[in-house]
Amino acid sequence: MNNSPLVSAVVPAFNSEARIASALRSIIAQDYENLEIICVNDASTDETLKNAEEVLKNSGRKFKIINHEKNSGVSASRNTGIKNASGEYIFFCDGDDLINKNFVTALLELIKKYDCDISFGGMVDYFEDGRPEKFWPVNINSKNPMTGSKVLELRINSPVVPTVCAMMFRKKFLDEFNLYFSVGCTASEDIEFQMKTLCRAKKISFTSECLYIYVHGPEMGSVRDNDTAEKKLRRYIDSTDAHYRTAEYLSVHAPTEKIKFLAENMIMPEAVIRRFTIAAMKTDKDAYKSLCCDKILREILFRTRKIFFKKPEVFFKALMILFAPGLYFLMRRKK
Repeated sequence: MNNSPLVSAVVPAFNSEARIASALRSIIAQDYENLEIICVNDASTDETLKNAEEVLKNSGRKFKIINHEKNSGVSASRNTGIKNASGEYIFFCDGDDLINKNFVTALLELIKKYDCDISFGGMVDYFEDGRPEKFWPVNINSKNPMTGSKVLELRINSPVVPTVCAMMFRKKFLDEFNLYFSVGCTASEDIEFQMKTLCRAKKISFTSECLYIYVHGPEMGSVRDNDTAEKKLRRYIDSTDAHYRTAEYLSVHAPTEKIKFLAENMIMPEAVIRRFTIAAMKTDKDAYKSLCCDKILREILFRTRKIFFKKPEVFFKALMILFAPGLYFLMRRKK
């Protein structure tokens, strides 16, 4: 009898007919036995569903295929996966990416060994056009395990923690703190979720091994979602909203005073600066003027003096908005 814990793999997929089979096969090929695969088809209009069914039905693995009636975005798909996961542990793999054969084993061993809420590893950028792979091992000068607040601090100051898809989570931990992705958000939803989970986690373990393979190609989702100026602007707006939600969440639930300081004096001012940038990009002078007159926003921008030595570029942007708003508008407006 297999006494190893069940691990759930959540695979969101939308119009991924050319890649979904490869993504699923990389999960099927895991050297860990007790695994369930949850493929969430986000109302694809191509052969994604058919290809996923063909691969999974002959895989010998436990699986669920869940179909959204309406296209709802990757956040909603991941949330559907979380809610339908039966596993004690859970991880995410996008429908156009791959994972190494030992992904599950490596991350699960870390969580169990150190009794953690989260474990994570490095990642690889794989380019279909023949460019050399880029390896991004975890570069943290610390021993396992670490506190969630320490990893979060490192994440805020520099991207030492890779994509959320290179992480494994204890399902009970996500349920306890009601941790989900923000539905409708088309950019930075993964960073928002990641920072919220790091904020809540007590212990986190890591490996420098590069376990997740981010596939770059002409049909990848990030290319598809940036193929028009309108989509780019939408993603920038959504990313800005994600910054706001993250700053507010960390400010309220900060595990340490240092995290609270960074949330209020770095992340929130960056989000405010983005709001000014959006108004300028839209060439919306009325909205821009209204932002300039907002006393609360001006107060937030003044806070950047506290993080001058950490992020001088943020301080100087805030300074320009405060004392030369017309110049900032001209620099950032849509060409």
